[in-house]
Amino acid sequence: MFALYQVADGSTEWRFVKAVSLAGLLVERMLEEARTKHPDAEGTMAWEVSGSELRNRVVLHADERGRADEYRLVIDATYTREDANLFEICHVWGYADPDWSPVALRLSHLYEGSRPKGRATPVERFEPEDECGGSVNFVHEFLHLRHGHQTGTQKNWGRTGYTNAALLWPPHLEHLLGKIGFKRP
Repeated sequence: MFALYQVADGSTEWRFVKAVSLAGLLVERMLEEARTKHPDAEGTMAWEVSGSELRNRVVLHADERGRADEYRLVIDATYTREDANLFEICHVWGYADPDWSPVALRLSHLYEGSRPKGRATPVERFEPEDECGGSVNFVHEFLHLRHGHQTGTQKNWGRTGYTNAALLWPPHLEHLLGKIGFKRP
């Protein structure tokens, strides 16, 4: 589950605001970049969005009051379990084909602990272990969007959990691994 959390000025506590959808906003961002880059209809196109820019888009789309920098974009990686594992979204890179786009999410670990109200409920308040601007050990997640720089079936995520989140062909994998700082041995 993707969620928006608010951090009040001077507070170290993050407060749950609402669950949010990211796929459509990422597709819109990718298509904006495609309009400026004009990729070949059959080729690939690298694109990216910072965590803060994505957060600003989510806050605007969610029609939240207050300054965008009061909010954080969080992924709850264990939403359906009793335990909670929360990460802040720091950056997103994509490498789009005409009709789909694998993406790499750079995440910062925020919280691991109990889920007070049980499975499939948000952690309403927590104090983070770290955040994107701190001295973090990043974690990366690979997903894919069912839309590319030209067309797509829908503005949503591809199916996950059947084999893995995204099957990455060599050029896609090399591009995304390069972005997250992986060097071949």
